[in-house]
Amino acid sequence: MGLKFFEKVLVFLGLAEEEEEHREMVSNHDTTNPTPRKGKVVSLHTSKNLRVIVAEPGAFEEAQEIAENLKNNLPVVINLEGTERDTSMRLIDFISGAAFALNANYQKISNHIFIFTPNNIDINSTITRSEVDAFTSGSLGDSELED
Repeated sequence: MGLKFFEKVLVFLGLAEEEEEHREMVSNHDTTNPTPRKGKVVSLHTSKNLRVIVAEPGAFEEAQEIAENLKNNLPVVINLEGTERDTSMRLIDFISGAAFALNANYQKISNHIFIFTPNNIDINSTITRSEVDAFTSGSLGDSELED
C-alpha cells in the first residue's frame, strides 16, 4: 500500500508516469458519469384539455363544491343572476376566501358573473377591492341587480 501511495505522489509531482490500466479506468469512468444537468425537463406539447366549470348556485351549500373545483385547479365561472342577494354575498365571500387561500385569481365579469381561476391561469386584471365592497355592501342600485 505504501508503494502505491509513493507512486501516486511521484505521478502528482510529474516525476513518474501513470500506469496504463489506471488511465483507462479513469477515462471510462468519465464517459459513464457525465456531469449532472441542472434544470427540469418540461414537455411543451400537452394534450390535456382545459375544462371550465360554470356554476349557477341556488343555495350557499353549493359554495364548498365550487371551492373544491378551484382547489382541483379548475377555473370556475359563477353566475349569480338567479340567486338571492344575501346568498350571493355569502357565496362570493366564501369563494373569495378560498381563492385567497389557494393563491387563485378572480375577476368580476358583470354584476352577477364572476370568474375564479387557479394560480396557474392568469386573468388580465383582477377584481378591485372597491368592486367587492360595492357588491357586498349593497351600494349597487336595485336596477343593477335586476334584469
